Amino acid sequence: MEHNRLAYDVVVVGAGNAALCAALSARERGASVVVLEKAPSSAQGGNCPYTGGGFRFVHEGIEDLRGLVSGLTDRQVANIDMGPYTAQDFANHMVAVTHGGTDPELMDVIISQSRPTVEWMHSKGVTWELPDRVGQIALAPSVIPSSVGLTAWQSGVGLIQMLTTACRRAGVNIVYETKMLRLLQGQGGGVCGVTVQDVDGVHDIRSHGVVLACGGFEANQEMRVKYLGRGWEMAKVRGAKYNTGDGHRAAMEVGAKPVGQWTGCHGTPIDYDAPPTGVLEATDKMPRRSYPLGITVNLAGRRFFDEGEGFAEQTFVDVARYVLEQQRSLAFQIFDSKAAVHLEGRYKTSKAMEAGTIQELANKLQVRPAALVATVEAFNAEAHEGEYSPRELDGRSTRNVDPPKTNWALKIDSPPFVAYKVTGGITYTFGGPKIDTRAQVVDMEDRPIPGLFAAGEIVGGILSHNSLRAAGLMHGSVFGKLAGTNAAGSG
Repeated sequence: MEHNRLAYDVVVVGAGNAALCAALSARERGASVVVLEKAPSSAQGGNCPYTGGGFRFVHEGIEDLRGLVSGLTDRQVANIDMGPYTAQDFANHMVAVTHGGTDPELMDVIISQSRPTVEWMHSKGVTWELPDRVGQIALAPSVIPSSVGLTAWQSGVGLIQMLTTACRRAGVNIVYETKMLRLLQGQGGGVCGVTVQDVDGVHDIRSHGVVLACGGFEANQEMRVKYLGRGWEMAKVRGAKYNTGDGHRAAMEVGAKPVGQWTGCHGTPIDYDAPPTGVLEATDKMPRRSYPLGITVNLAGRRFFDEGEGFAEQTFVDVARYVLEQQRSLAFQIFDSKAAVHLEGRYKTSKAMEAGTIQELANKLQVRPAALVATVEAFNAEAHEGEYSPRELDGRSTRNVDPPKTNWALKIDSPPFVAYKVTGGITYTFGGPKIDTRAQVVDMEDRPIPGLFAAGEIVGGILSHNSLRAAGLMHGSVFGKLAGTNAAGSG
């Protein structure tokens, strides 16, 4: 075993954003801390390295953020239009995307502690940048949305590096290739350590407190099918292959209460040939979210969902599920030349199939030509003439086509026609053990389980139905900090 002791005040399971914040705050309280990372050091951090490193928090606008961002000149600040982001804004956005499914007490903690936590992370060595990098702002007027106040230097990868450095400087012991097998319980039922497996075998590590911050179960095929349903066994994992639900399983074994949307996750349509699990250099290039501007068909040559129900930001999670439910979890996004000029840049990272006619395209897709031609003809009979307005819900819809298309229903009639093969990708899951406002895991009767805490994507009851950009890292840091502080005081 890499470490030379089998007892610590606090054991943190995982080594991503939430976990490292927990370790730092526990160490700040004087606790001896060990961080257990199942991955090798080169793959540390769970899903955090795959993010843009953005944080959503309460602030008063650009002037209020100057103390957190170094190097901004008066002239640059004067040219940046970035208004306040209020607690009410944050709450409204959380409630809207979760359809009211977020725990109101946990939401209040996230919002009230968001700014103090960002400042605390800064004091620990995290360097912040504006969402649009200062070098890109130059001296021209720029409008920056206020909802994502800051991003970590060098995005998610940089965030892990900075937090890891801070932990090591503080005296936190981080061990790699060490998997938690189960939680240890004392006679009274409280958690008093973990059983782990590393290259030397199986060991028990005793502690006063354990923080589970080891992500969701998105990389566990069995759990995906069990909780998310048919088709999800075929999903491509957009993040860490090590997020296999170890914390979920261990928490439930000691009586933790499951909450949140266990049947839900963050997903997206992605390139059919995307890697099976996350690859830092490629994963962010794989989403295929311009489908509202065309039609999507399955191997039978038929449409199977309303591509224009809303903006892709509002529908891509559901679209991933629809695609995965199709034969071979495969679909084709089809565009004509009017739409092709509006495709997001990430489409350039895969090779399109192109043809001068729909019949020729069907042959290239190995879809029955008669079926695809009939689908396009039926759609065009109800669709409209005109040009696309991608950033407007234009209301141009079909009436007698099943399924309908609510917006951007323009005729697919301008060759060349292009198609992209897509499948469904999964980023993280929503269901997990319930925590209280101290980040302590509770049992089925909502009583805190002594010695057990959780933070980050493992926690249930925070996000559901959809994602809220930059809220994931924020709630991970908030409850990571709380978990570490309270675990250090649980002895």
